[in-house]
Amino acid sequence: LWFKYTNDLKSRKKEGCKEVHIATRWSVHDPIGRLEKEYLGNPKAKFIVLPALDDSDESNFNYPHGVGFSTEYFHDMRNNLDDVSWRALYMNQPIEREGLVFPEDELNRYYELPKQEPDAILGVCDTAEGGGDSVCLPVGYVYGNEVYIEDVVFNNSLPDVTKPLCVNILLKHKVQQCRFESNNAGGGFADDIQEETEKRGGITHITKKRTTSNKLTRIIVNSDYVKKNFYFKDKSRYEPGSEYGRYMKELTSFTHAGKNSHDDAPDGTVMLVEFLQSLNMSKVEVFKRPF
Repeated sequence: LWFKYTNDLKSRKKEGCKEVHIATRWSVHDPIGRLEKEYLGNPKAKFIVLPALDDSDESNFNYPHGVGFSTEYFHDMRNNLDDVSWRALYMNQPIEREGLVFPEDELNRYYELPKQEPDAILGVCDTAEGGGDSVCLPVGYVYGNEVYIEDVVFNNSLPDVTKPLCVNILLKHKVQQCRFESNNAGGGFADDIQEETEKRGGITHITKKRTTSNKLTRIIVNSDYVKKNFYFKDKSRYEPGSEYGRYMKELTSFTHAGKNSHDDAPDGTVMLVEFLQSLNMSKVEVFKRPF
């Protein structure tokens, strides 16, 4: 299709002639994707993306007098389409199915936590580094080799918003240990969380670690462990527009075949894998003395 565009169209148009491309984008490598890669930031080029739902999960096309599409209509379509089709057809978010690192149908889901007490409740925090990045703090309930992601902070607001969210989630779940990425301003962020958590009677022990390894490599290397041992909430247990919903959306759309706008969800998830492995955890069972 790209060569059809360059050979049959672009080669025949006059210099200075304007181009208008309108399309349903099924691939990040389609003609619009290649044009975007080539001309994004060029003052002569303009790329407009208008998704069906806005950041508040409300319709962008709900016009008066029965014209347009309601929020309820789009919610119904989202519930009945597979995620990749929904994003391509309605949200202008093309995803490479073949390149997905965490395909939705390969992830374990759960409705309720196991009834027994967890071996540990742990968290990690991938702190935001600007540019629209999100603070990502997943909380994992550990049962043997299985990790249940019961809650998450996933928010790209300023620190005065994200710090209280992090403190609250650590207190709410009585998280025992939490590792914070200390790159850039992450160290100071972690210190503030530790101070406020202790002030409010929390039990969380916070540690810090700088990350120097290649992010994409780290995500791919640990992806198999996530798919085998991690459990995520069933879709019926969270709203798509919630922080958990946005976290899952970014996790399941991460690809190694194309460009990712953000990678905070997959990065935060594999940080939890590495934290678990560094602790070398094993369950201690109490048994009756034989004498």
